[in-house]
Amino acid sequence: MTFLQIDFPALLVAVLAALAAALVGNILVLRRQALMGDALSHMVLPGIVAGYLISGSAHSWALVAGALAAGLIGAGLIAAARRLGGLDPATAMGVVLTALFAGGVLMLELSNTGNVHLDVEHALYGSLESAIWLYPNVWTDIFDPAGWAELPREAPLLAGALLLLGIAFLAAFKEIALVAFDPDYAAALGLPGWISDLLINAAAAIAVVAAFDAVGSILVIAMLICPAATARLLTNSLAAQVWASLGIAVGLAVGGYGLGVWAAPALGAPAALNAAGSMAVAGGAALGLAAAWRARLNRRRGRVLPG
Repeated sequence: MTFLQIDFPALLVAVLAALAAALVGNILVLRRQALMGDALSHMVLPGIVAGYLISGSAHSWALVAGALAAGLIGAGLIAAARRLGGLDPATAMGVVLTALFAGGVLMLELSNTGNVHLDVEHALYGSLESAIWLYPNVWTDIFDPAGWAELPREAPLLAGALLLLGIAFLAAFKEIALVAFDPDYAAALGLPGWISDLLINAAAAIAVVAAFDAVGSILVIAMLICPAATARLLTNSLAAQVWASLGIAVGLAVGGYGLGVWAAPALGAPAALNAAGSMAVAGGAALGLAAAWRARLNRRRGRVLPG
């Protein structure tokens, strides 16, 4: 096996997942809803069970479709709980995620599928290492459409999700900025809060579900938070923050992969480290460095970081 067949497809999937998560993460961080990814990763269980019951396979597109449907339903329920019940975002997420997750557990028991093997490590860390593309032998093969059908299924799924989210972000950038910084003023201008909540939660659901199978919940949460939060510490401009977060996301994906897969064995580790876990650690380190830089800058200016 060569770099093109093993490492390149894993890096491609990781970069696409990081970009999709980071794009949505900018809105979640600004709206103080960074843990939406954690909530959504639990809400999808009923959809996964339903997809398994329909397809009879633990590795089918039905599971992805079911997870996406459950994620979108969960996103809608969170928006409804906030709108109709007057709940704060954290409470609404807590109520909905526990209800849907518990519902998924009950579905497992009632449908006699409780003996289906649920790989906890796969759910936490994903399966980047299994993203193998046997077609390319030289770099030019990457651009051959004949081989694209053999790409790991996560790659086209993530590419489609990233394209959809990118188009939506560009088309509604002004509205997103308004909703993120001043939701009350946005509502006064005719952008109801519940609609913006629903759309933002739906965007987060798309990013999370698209990335979940490949990189697991830990990296999804890390990429939703770390690139956007790091970029926010480096700039006060939303446009600059978005572009910086995307660059940081790519750097974390590539750097984290290299750290875990190549650097760790070279430094004496008995084996390569988990790629998704290494990327998440790199994200935490980048955020810590950015926070230290911002604190030093504020001290020089005679100010302190807000609490």
